[in-house]
Amino acid sequence: MPGKNLKLADDFAADYDASVLQNNWIGPKVIFDLVKPHLNKPSSTLDLGIGTGESASPFALAGHKITGLDGSEKMLEQCRQKKIGDELVLHNLEVVPFPLTSNNFDAVISNGVFHLIHPITPLFSEVQRILKPNGIFAFSYEAFDHIEGSTQVEPGVWEKETETGVLTYTHEKTYIRKLLRDNQFEVIDQSQFLAFVNKKSNTKFYFEAVMARLKPNR
Repeated sequence: MPGKNLKLADDFAADYDASVLQNNWIGPKVIFDLVKPHLNKPSSTLDLGIGTGESASPFALAGHKITGLDGSEKMLEQCRQKKIGDELVLHNLEVVPFPLTSNNFDAVISNGVFHLIHPITPLFSEVQRILKPNGIFAFSYEAFDHIEGSTQVEPGVWEKETETGVLTYTHEKTYIRKLLRDNQFEVIDQSQFLAFVNKKSNTKFYFEAVMARLKPNR
């Protein structure tokens, strides 16, 4: 995550959960419902960008062992206070390799994170490395609907600075699908959901949710 975004994440950590509730964030339920039928328990599940633990919480309640990786110490503090996660690791998701063992996880989830980091290409390669064969990778990313005021930083990726100073990245669907194919993932399920509404401009923002399986003979 860019340094500016990490600082803003630290500043926002204490108010994050209240903001999520206010905006009716359904991302955690969407990701959990996608993965649940395909994951035996107890599984070893990694949450990339675990934040305060909202997306990992349904997995923990279902009996899965949770490892969380996040670049914001203040977010991880909130997660610890809520007792979500068996192991929490402070690490910037834009820096590879991750301090994690290869072929170690049954599932990797990342929810509401990809629009805040750049580039995500190394992240996909790392997920391939740390997942077990046939492992599940479930994530969400901002749908390619609103690129007004954005600048294309590479083919398929657009950058924009929000009013609050956050740098956001929008990825074209073909870009995401190519990353999955290049890293030996097969898409199993997908859906689109309303992520939040900008009340000031009355603009709706949708996220794409994807669940893919790592091919066994990668």
